[in-house]
Amino acid sequence: MRKKILYSGILSLLVLLALRWQGAAFYSSQYPMGIIDFELMHHFKDAKMMIDIVGKRTMQLNVTIDFVFIVCYSLFFFFCCKALMDQYQNSRFKTIGFIFLELCVLVGILDLIENIALLITLGGYGSDLSVLISKWAAICKFSLAALVVIYIITASIMVQIISKKKV
Repeated sequence: MRKKILYSGILSLLVLLALRWQGAAFYSSQYPMGIIDFELMHHFKDAKMMIDIVGKRTMQLNVTIDFVFIVCYSLFFFFCCKALMDQYQNSRFKTIGFIFLELCVLVGILDLIENIALLITLGGYGSDLSVLISKWAAICKFSLAALVVIYIITASIMVQIISKKKV
């Protein structure tokens, strides 16, 4: 399991660096969060303005690369949660671990929905609805991903504390 965590973590980092490098044009004083500003747009007219400034092809390529990132980070989160869940003897902690395994999958699905809505917006078929779908999918994704990260950190600390008490 450690190799899976390591490989998926390294791949996640590499793809994230590629996204950051390829999407450098996104970042400006007007869009300080880059692609995240696009993901969280409120109206199609605002999204269209960013598309006109950054360039449709640049943005489409970034969203396309993001599909690879979704697979990498979802697997990383999943493998981390699975490894932690396997450490638990208590059935209640195993159940909590299983819930977080499911949340890892849900985070990836929400990111897929968000990216599809972004591609619709970038493909010339966008509307306030496609922008709204990407916005709310992104908000839910970021919120649940934060919960998963908090769980991974907290559960890792708990496992370390418990293992030291046994020694």
